[in-house]
Amino acid sequence: MVVVGGGAAGLMAALWAARQEGVQVKLLEGSKKCGAKIVAAGGGRCNVLPAEVDASDFHTQGSPNVLKRLLKTWRLEDVKNFFDWDLQLPLAEAEADGRIFPECQSGSKVRNNLVEAVENAGAEVLTGWRVESLDKDEHGFLLTASDGRKLHAKRVVLASGGSSVPATGSDGHGFRLATALGHKLNHPYPALVPLTTNDDDFHQLSGVAVEVRWRAILNHKTVEERSRDLLFTHRGFSGPAILDASHWAVRDKAAILVAWGDGSEDEWSAHLNAKERRELGKALSDVLPRRLALALLEKTDLRPEMRCSNLSKGQRLRLIKNLTAFQLPINGNEGFKVAEVTGGGVRLEGVNPSTLESRATPGLFLCGEILDLTGRMGGFNFHWAWLSGRLAGTCAANMRPDKS
Repeated sequence: MVVVGGGAAGLMAALWAARQEGVQVKLLEGSKKCGAKIVAAGGGRCNVLPAEVDASDFHTQGSPNVLKRLLKTWRLEDVKNFFDWDLQLPLAEAEADGRIFPECQSGSKVRNNLVEAVENAGAEVLTGWRVESLDKDEHGFLLTASDGRKLHAKRVVLASGGSSVPATGSDGHGFRLATALGHKLNHPYPALVPLTTNDDDFHQLSGVAVEVRWRAILNHKTVEERSRDLLFTHRGFSGPAILDASHWAVRDKAAILVAWGDGSEDEWSAHLNAKERRELGKALSDVLPRRLALALLEKTDLRPEMRCSNLSKGQRLRLIKNLTAFQLPINGNEGFKVAEVTGGGVRLEGVNPSTLESRATPGLFLCGEILDLTGRMGGFNFHWAWLSGRLAGTCAANMRPDKS
């Protein structure tokens, strides 16, 4: 059998397939080396897993029940043990934000240990082998490389990633391979991506970071709400809060509202009461970065030297609204070039949730980012890659008594 793609999901699929008795596995990677995203993840430290996981940490247009079912196929604790013992990559304690890194703090080490495990299991890793076409024939599948090489396989695991960070090899070609074999896509979009604004006032805040509670509002309802850090950039907004919220802004055009400093209306009202003798600029700067505090006052048409006690009822209400429910002026996003992952992709209903085998093309299995299932920031997308790769690789290897 053949695994197409040497990223996180593909390496895991090849490893677990090769561990099945009597199975010959070839892993095809189009780039010169496997696992480019593994190496780069987490600033090179590789945030391999989250400390806790729940279905609410993921987005899909597929069935929520299928999502929950898939997450149960490999318990988080068992994945942690796999890294500790199978890969000899002890994991450090979870950081304050719930991310788990290997003690070695090296994405290169994670990638190298995975590749070594795949080869030690008996799989053949072929780099520089880009699959240009994947066709079903009477023997199973015919894979043709961009340089004309051909390869036959009875079963194929498609783990070719999405469209995010195309410089690493994820250029969306896997979607074309999947659609050619009968799969339908939910429109792919950049996920975990910085958002842009044409408001120059916010461009001037580049480099300022602040904790916020963000809310995504769709059809007048809050569809998700979390507290994380927001970072202003020279083009708009980034940081964990924005990357998590970007899914709603990009796919659904939802409004993103933020409470600066994660303060509630009651908390800000109490703060203004306690600081009634102070100037507004100084009172807000007790809680928020001064540059941000001054920008928010300007957008509320208030002078920073005005004393808190001199606010009229209307001015106070407008200020508290801008402090607790400020709608970010979003006009776009930074695109696939910098997006952490791809949202959308091959529809979940197109695969058997017990095996990840294609319903349209028997013998084809799909896993990882190519499927319409995306996690938020914090190791959730790696968790999905590990467990879906394991499931697809194991089931592909065991689908028939004939293991060739």
